[in-house]
Amino acid sequence: MAKVDQIAQKIADRLGSMSEEERVHHNASQIAESERQHAHFKAAFDQGCCYICEADLTTFVETAPCLHWFLRPPGVKKRHYPAVAEKFGMMAIQSWVRWVANEDGWARNIADTTDEHHIVQVTARYGDYAWSISCGKTDFAGHTGKNSNFPHYHLQMSIKDRPFISYNDFHFRIHDDELSILKAMEATGVKSKFVNGESFDDVLATIDPQWVVDLPVDRTADPQRAAFNLQTILIADEGTTISGEAIYDMFQQAKRDGVSFASRAQTIPHSSGRTLIGEGPGVVDPAPREGGRGSNRRQG
Repeated sequence: MAKVDQIAQKIADRLGSMSEEERVHHNASQIAESERQHAHFKAAFDQGCCYICEADLTTFVETAPCLHWFLRPPGVKKRHYPAVAEKFGMMAIQSWVRWVANEDGWARNIADTTDEHHIVQVTARYGDYAWSISCGKTDFAGHTGKNSNFPHYHLQMSIKDRPFISYNDFHFRIHDDELSILKAMEATGVKSKFVNGESFDDVLATIDPQWVVDLPVDRTADPQRAAFNLQTILIADEGTTISGEAIYDMFQQAKRDGVSFASRAQTIPHSSGRTLIGEGPGVVDPAPREGGRGSNRRQG
């Protein structure tokens, strides 16, 4: 661990000493590399292939562990996953499940609920599959225990809402190179960013609320897959009342135009409106470990 800590300190010192110009260049280089890898991933995934091993996603070769095993090709058993974790590590697994999840609807299929008690707490969903990765502060430190006295993380996997891997099945060791980087990030306050692996929580934290309000509304789509829930509150100007007929007419007009009621609410005479933006029914539910502390998503 001493060597890991030394490397982590060097990384932290380097991050702390960067000029703004160097930081911008460093970030741009990392984003460009992530974009390149994601393009490679997507081109293969669209063809039903794995961008790592280049085999079909339904291929299982026991002597060649691969990330696409998280789609459980025929022959894969629970006992095979420690080999995948040993080969690829926590951050590579997390990047992969995020990319896969966003193939089925951007952001709404990923929930980040990391809080002050966790280094990583994320849930991702794709079709019938759901994966959750959890690394608490005590896991990261390597809490006492026969099978857990080393830095580790836990992983949960379900298929068609039925558990396949449970959090307590394995203590996956965090690779030393990842551990150094994560320790340096913790020391400097740098946060992980997953290009093309953004979560719904990332979206809420960064987007302009007006952009959400102005999104077109597809009335033919399944409302249970909606990413956002908009609640608009109308307040009558002092000394006036709001016409129920005006509200109804505006709602019908918004429906005909394929826009949200919230986008037209400000046009109702003698009133002001406020719209609360939160998660819709199509957003994945976080799967914190039993007794864990998952953060509540914000509304604003």
